Amino acid sequence: MVTFNIAGAFANFKPISLFFLRNKDLLSQHSFIVYDGINNCRWNGGRINRDISYSDEIINYYYRNNIGIALTFTNNIIDLEDSVGNSLLEKFHRDGNRIILVNEELRKYVRKNYPKYEITHSITGLGTISVPMSDSDFDRYVDLEKKFDFIVPRSEHIFDERFPMLDPKKYEIMLNDTCVYNCKYYGEHFLQIAKQNRMDGNPWEALGESHCKKVEECWIPDFDFTTGDKEAMALHQEDYGMDLKKNQIFRLIDQGVTNFKISGREMTSDFFNIELRSYLLDKLD
Repeated sequence: MVTFNIAGAFANFKPISLFFLRNKDLLSQHSFIVYDGINNCRWNGGRINRDISYSDEIINYYYRNNIGIALTFTNNIIDLEDSVGNSLLEKFHRDGNRIILVNEELRKYVRKNYPKYEITHSITGLGTISVPMSDSDFDRYVDLEKKFDFIVPRSEHIFDERFPMLDPKKYEIMLNDTCVYNCKYYGEHFLQIAKQNRMDGNPWEALGESHCKKVEECWIPDFDFTTGDKEAMALHQEDYGMDLKKNQIFRLIDQGVTNFKISGREMTSDFFNIELRSYLLDKLD
């Protein structure tokens, strides 16, 4: 059974729940997890903290439908004494839930004190890579396999000739990575987002939406995420691993990959619904 990890457990609850109401059969055909960064937690990363809170009503909806919940604790700098982070670890500690992280001390802390969680290494922690995959890239993935239950690899590596030499069941593949192929700003970008989230309170309100969008969105001038990196697409063709096409998804499944991720915590409900339909209906026919 293939597992899909869907963005915006709480921020996107309305489009997610409506989608499953209209497509109930998917819940028995596949396994699902939803992820989010909530409660303005300083441990959050990947997206700048907004006012997103959990509710028991939403949590119970997911649990009733056998949908796990993952928390995006992907900040590179972690204060293990943080009260919000620890309260969230307590709240969601149950079988089937996950913690997504990059900080080694937090990984050890969760393993020791919250053993029911599965732990995922975030794509945001991979920083600078080589294309094609270098020996150091390959060795790093092998090392991460020993420490983590799942790893989200850089999208540029998923069709690399060395990727099949790794353990396919350890990898959660991003289906809709809208970044530029081998983006030179990748690591710096996520470090800057993490820095905003270590502020007191809600950075989205404190810094203003225009500042946060400038930090959070693509730093490449005039990049159009709807068309992708055309030069890289033309060069790599079937091995272009960013927004994935139907045949590429099944190619990975044939290699033994069973975990996929749909990003989009920042999307509007309408656009996010299009992403869900595209990847969970149209491309799985």
